[in-house]
Amino acid sequence: MSEIKPKDLRRRTLTKILHRARTPLTTEELHALQTEWAEQIPHIKTTLRDLRALAKDEQVVGEKPKGKKSFQWRLHRNVSLDLVLTPTESMTLLAMLQHSERFGFKLVTKQLVKLRDYALGVVTRNSTQDLLAQGRITSGTRFMTLLPGAYDPAHLGIIQSALLAGHSLTMVYKPRDAEDVECTYVLKPLALSFQDSNIYLSAYVESERWPSGKSPEPGAARGKYSSNGPGMTCVLMLHRVVSVNTHFLDIPDPEDYRFDSFAVQRDLMTVHGQDEIGLMLRLEPNLLNRLTENRLSETQKIKPTEAGAILNCSIQDTQGLRLFLISNADEIEVLQPTYLREHVRKTLRKALRMYGEESETT
Repeated sequence: MSEIKPKDLRRRTLTKILHRARTPLTTEELHALQTEWAEQIPHIKTTLRDLRALAKDEQVVGEKPKGKKSFQWRLHRNVSLDLVLTPTESMTLLAMLQHSERFGFKLVTKQLVKLRDYALGVVTRNSTQDLLAQGRITSGTRFMTLLPGAYDPAHLGIIQSALLAGHSLTMVYKPRDAEDVECTYVLKPLALSFQDSNIYLSAYVESERWPSGKSPEPGAARGKYSSNGPGMTCVLMLHRVVSVNTHFLDIPDPEDYRFDSFAVQRDLMTVHGQDEIGLMLRLEPNLLNRLTENRLSETQKIKPTEAGAILNCSIQDTQGLRLFLISNADEIEVLQPTYLREHVRKTLRKALRMYGEESETT
């Protein structure tokens, strides 16, 4: 982490003083109050220069009342955060916001847009080049990123408010594997996950109402990303929400609910087993280099052998692990466990058949 410059510390202090004062203060008053915050007090001309810089960044406003000799300073009316960012902090924030937008986290609220624009201004004013226009501050991934699911930002706002207040919701929803049927859930929102290109809601369903003749048979398997039935937790996709409103019913959180539990994660991202497996892989040179620099898990150990490097680790068997193994199938051989090796073999055979290769040789 880069060290914060003295001028940025001084300016941060000035905004904190104004934030706590909640009333305009003169240059002299602000300068004097810095003695409570800083070990080394700057000259009053430096304080004035800092205040003018903050005014340029639209953090503070300076006005000289009639008949007064000194300026009075107050926080800018658009500033509701007790925050001053340095240029380097602003660069980091811009990359984070850009990365989150790529995965479906839209900046639609005024305050977040103002925060982004403020960071843009700080970087622009403190750079000798237009780093943003030149694409020098960015985020990316070598993997294919699907376009985010189209959701209504107002729905997200209602769900977030309910999470903060502990309220329940009534939601009209389109289950993914129920054709175009709309079902109404009365539920308690429990957690939000911004994952890949979608936003997911973990919820406890108190009751559900289906159109006539469309209700699932008792005990029948439910489709992924729909209700698991009344009295159960489930995971729903935000872009499948038709409407959502606060509900009067006070629904308590389910006992011992944890977002990182196997039951919740299984619905969220497809987890094939609760316990970790012992994974053994043989690596070709390219993946050996990659996994040496970016480990597969904290328990990973690699041992060179005559047949190639052997990787051993403990890891949970998830959809993500299987996608990683299949996408690197020409550089990785799964040795253990046997069932996972067979899964990769069957998947590759199916792919070969799709491309006209009928051979079943191993």
